[in-house]
Amino acid sequence: MSVTSALVEAALSARRSGGTCFTTEIEAKFEADTLAKRNQRLITGLLVSAPLYNLFLIADWLLVPDVVRLAIWLHVLVVTPWMLLAAWLISRKPRPFVRECLAASVPLLIIMQIDLCFAFTNSPGAAHYQYVVIPTLLYTNVSLHRLRFASARAVTALIVAIHVSLVLWVDYISSAVAAIIVIQVIICAYITLVANYTMERDLRRSYLFSLRDRLLHAEADAASRRDPLTGLANRFHLDEALKEIWCASEFTNVPVCVIMVDIDHFKRLNDRYGHGAGDLCLKRVAAILSGELRFGRDLAVRYGGEEFLLLLPDMDLMEAVRVAERTRRSIESAAIPNALGLSGVVTASFGVAASIPSDLGSSDLVAAADQALYAAKSNGRNQVWPPLATKISLIDRTSKSQVGSQ
Repeated sequence: MSVTSALVEAALSARRSGGTCFTTEIEAKFEADTLAKRNQRLITGLLVSAPLYNLFLIADWLLVPDVVRLAIWLHVLVVTPWMLLAAWLISRKPRPFVRECLAASVPLLIIMQIDLCFAFTNSPGAAHYQYVVIPTLLYTNVSLHRLRFASARAVTALIVAIHVSLVLWVDYISSAVAAIIVIQVIICAYITLVANYTMERDLRRSYLFSLRDRLLHAEADAASRRDPLTGLANRFHLDEALKEIWCASEFTNVPVCVIMVDIDHFKRLNDRYGHGAGDLCLKRVAAILSGELRFGRDLAVRYGGEEFLLLLPDMDLMEAVRVAERTRRSIESAAIPNALGLSGVVTASFGVAASIPSDLGSSDLVAAADQALYAAKSNGRNQVWPPLATKISLIDRTSKSQVGSQ
């Protein structure tokens, strides 16, 4: 299911009550749109944080000098290398779950380093050493490394559980000091999680507004390129497609075909049976024309009134004539009633022209196809011009048009 403006609008309405979760479709779109920025943020955060983290060795030296050697080894051989490795792994664009696990592992390693030193020290300044947990929580939930809320919630719970358990386990801290430490860590965890939640919520809400605006613009742009009755491209879209083909250097030596299509005796059908019948006829013919297109390459256009145009890049004249003849038979076989027609059903006439862009301008190619259509109608309608059975050759070299002669 693709993401539409209506789906985004529904998500915006649902999010007025808060929350940081999207539907599956919008979450996938959010992840795809923010992937590069999210990866870069984490990589930058890890690279900047690595030297900042090692500045905490000053706190180790001042507060727990008896375990400063352990702290240095953990800093240099474990945590810092893992931060750099995590940054490299994230640069490889892993799956979102793997990326968030890598990001979450860093603050967990930091808190384990802090608590290992805290567990083995006998220094009188150890009671103050635990305050380095607070910057770790800020780093996890608010600053450069800020985790997604779901990850931040889980990591924060683990940090609090590990550190509080250790504070209550060691016997060199009095009960009063331990209580103060526990209360401060829990308050810090709560405040940073609230900040993380608020930032995540606002980020996602801002993304929804931006996505809605982009989708509305895209839908309006698509509507401006489509005929509202048949759903085919309109003249504006055709002009853009022709300009793109003629401007693209890779198409210089590749033929482009244009097929002009006109529904036979349509005005008489419309006058006799009314506009409702005429509109239904146009829709059914448009559906048949669309069915003949190569996906992603060709373009079907409602050219005006009962006239249609097929733009077929990278197709020679003979193949285009075959496509036109097959389409003509499909329209006739559809048996759309038209008692005023020659055979009692709706039929159509086709004019085909082809050229390479370097030999003929786009407007001249369309004019050549229109001339071929006029020949088909003049010769009795319900046919393709040039006919498939005849030898197709170039005529009117002075006008650079490529059509066939019987």
